[in-house]
Parts: sequence; C-alpha cells; structure tokens
Amino acid sequence: MDLILLGTGSPPPSPGNSGHANAIVVNEKMYLLDAGRNVVRQITASGFNVKDVDTLFFTHFHSDHFTGFADFYITRWLFGATNPLTVYGPEPVKEIVERMQHYYEYDIEIRANEGKPREGLGIEVIEFSPGDSLRNEDFLLRVDKCTLHGNVDDILSYSFESEGRKIVIASDGSPNQKLVSFAENADILMMHPCLPEKIVEMLGQTASMAKIIAGHHASTTEIGETATKANVKKVVLSHVTPPMAPSEEIKQEIARYFDGEIIVGKDLMKI
Repeated sequence: MDLILLGTGSPPPSPGNSGHANAIVVNEKMYLLDAGRNVVRQITASGFNVKDVDTLFFTHFHSDHFTGFADFYITRWLFGATNPLTVYGPEPVKEIVERMQHYYEYDIEIRANEGKPREGLGIEVIEFSPGDSLRNEDFLLRVDKCTLHGNVDDILSYSFESEGRKIVIASDGSPNQKLVSFAENADILMMHPCLPEKIVEMLGQTASMAKIIAGHHASTTEIGETATKANVKKVVLSHVTPPMAPSEEIKQEIARYFDGEIIVGKDLMKI
C-alpha cells in the first residue's frame, strides 16, 4: 500500500503546488482522498487513468478540498468510465454531490443527445460519521473526527491498514484528544502545518487574520508532539500554510519534538 501526494497546495495559488489531494494505492488500484484544483491532471501525471478511479473519500468541504471534484466527475465519464463513482465523506456530502451533478446537467444532456452513453455517470454517496469503519478487498478503513478545524464541525480523519502498513490522513486542523490513539504505531501520519508568522511575512496578511488561519491548522509543536505520543514511524507534511514556507525550517521546528523521519511533501511524491 502506497500514499501518493497528488497535490500538496493550500488555498493561495502556487505555481509548484496543485490543490490538495492524495491517493492510496493498493493492488494497483487508486483510491482518491479529496479533490483540489488540478486533480485530474495529477492523477494522469501519477501514471493512472482517471476513468479507472471509482472511489473518492472527502475529509471535509472547504473549497480547496473539492474544487477539482466536478472536473474529475465529468472527465472520468467522458473518457471511458463504466463503473459508477462511490463518494464517501462527512455531512454535507450528499448535498455537495447533488449540486455538482446539477452543475453539469446541461453539458451531460448535450453529450448524451449526441450519442454518448450515460454509463459511468452514476454516483453512490455514503455518509461517514465518526467511529465508522469499512473493510473491502484492499484495506481496513477507520474513520474518526481527530482534528479541530475552526468552525468546520464536519471533518474526518482516515486510517488505512493493508499489506502490513498503516497510513493515517489526519486532515486539516489541530489534533484533538483522539488523534494519538487513532494514529498509534502508524507507518505514516500526514498532517497539515501552519506557520502564522510566515502568513504575515509571505502573504501580507494582518496578524489578526494570521491568527484566525492558524486556528484552522496544526502548529509544528502539535504535529511533533502528536507523532511522538502516537509512536509513528514517519510524518508527512502537506497543505503547508503558507505554501512557500521554507521546508527546512518546518522540519527543524517539528524535529524539536519528534525524532522520526519528517518529509515535507511535494506534488506526485510516492511514499
């Protein structure tokens, strides 16, 4: 089981970072987690065919985590998908999917009337709640609310176990009391750090706005302490805020609290 960082960006546009999206790959099958900007391009760049990706998990519904969803949906249909798409996520996943489908109704009708088969347009939506789990032929999945992300109450962390590995995607936000046990002994713990002082320096935001943004993310101290308490082997950082923050500085700050491997993620990195 592998983790592919399809996009490591955060909301500020950055030439070197596509929007936030990850993939779990098991038995040569890709499972998509979140769908930020450019996700279709990134799936293709990683060596997979968009039409073969049949499952999408959402962590939450800030726009930067699903701006590429509509493009992914229509592109997989246009270029050969025959299986329905299964979408998992917290509330309001059903409403998000319905609105996306409505967005493309006009285009779908035009293409269907020209003879494009409707096969592959179907979507099955499954709403997850904290504490849910799923076992299929490829992995055991556990779901819980392990982060605090500002006023976004509906946010989930995902733990995948397969082939002797455990990969935990904590998602945005500072860790709550559940994350340590949820990520215990993980091979990979992915978290999303924020450096408030760099938001002021590099994005020109006010100190008060930087404080609000920082309240939606994990500090380097929280990441290091959580990784140590959970006894994880490796910390992978993505969705860094701001995206141009120096990688070595981030690693040094986390290394004060965690002596395992620290990777500052780059687009299309496979771990």
